[in-house]
Amino acid sequence: MKTLPIILTGILSLFIASSAFAGHEGKTEKAALSQLMKAVSDNNYDAFLSNGTPEFKKNVSKQAFDSVTGQLGQLIRAGYTTEYLSKLYQRGVIVHLWKISYVNSKENSLAKLIMIDDKVAGFWLF
Repeated sequence: MKTLPIILTGILSLFIASSAFAGHEGKTEKAALSQLMKAVSDNNYDAFLSNGTPEFKKNVSKQAFDSVTGQLGQLIRAGYTTEYLSKLYQRGVIVHLWKISYVNSKENSLAKLIMIDDKVAGFWLF
């Protein structure tokens, strides 16, 4: 069967190409994600806003922050791992996506981060 090696080579080529072109997280984005997750873990609203753009600071209410920390703070405090998924281009900005896996739970979250000029412009945990 001469088609099998060709098919396997084709699949391998696709895998290698998709890995090469997958978006990679930058140090700035990874540091921002870590800082935001720590702020949620510590229930520290001021730390959460500290690296945000003026619009981010204005648009994230204490009530919204408390809602997230109430739902996810304990899971984050128990430990988590991150897996960078990709970056998307939406409405003229780059959106970074991570899978958040919690150590003591089968639950996962999707983290979505937008940064503008090394400042957090948007952050969501789904």
